[in-house]
Amino acid sequence: MVILLVVVAAAGVGAAGWVVSRARAPVPLALGEAVPNEGFDHVAVGVAIRYRSHPPSSGPHYPTPAPPGVYPQGLAPGFWVHDLEHGYIVLVYRPPVSAAVLDEFHKMERSLPPSKFGNVKLVVAPYADMPHPFAVLAWNWRLWMDSLDPARVLAFYRAHVDRGREDVP
Repeated sequence: MVILLVVVAAAGVGAAGWVVSRARAPVPLALGEAVPNEGFDHVAVGVAIRYRSHPPSSGPHYPTPAPPGVYPQGLAPGFWVHDLEHGYIVLVYRPPVSAAVLDEFHKMERSLPPSKFGNVKLVVAPYADMPHPFAVLAWNWRLWMDSLDPARVLAFYRAHVDRGREDVP
């Protein structure tokens, strides 16, 4: 009986020590803020989509995602929300931006690391309806930026690429 109590007491101390050490372990912070999910229904191309979040990071979208790239002439959110669902990262900016900033977007497109599928998953497009000049988006995630910071874009990309609702190229 005494041996059983010693074993139980030792196990309790060990478990308590494990709980304390787990509580002290650093928790990795996600880069950006979580955004409530708005669904994932497909709608016909051209249908007006109302999003609660601006810019949206989920929600109804068109059946075809946009190819990766920089779209200075604009791209409907219904296309790039589908990209987010596939684990892409979308960088939106409040227009207008300078030629130097557009060049920086193209540099990022060429220099970001490939996804696990071997392609760079980045779409860049203007989006006027937002309170900050730049936002980097992933499925249900957003990072606001008051100035373009390629290092933060890269960090967000690494943290969120290939983590969309659908695990596809």
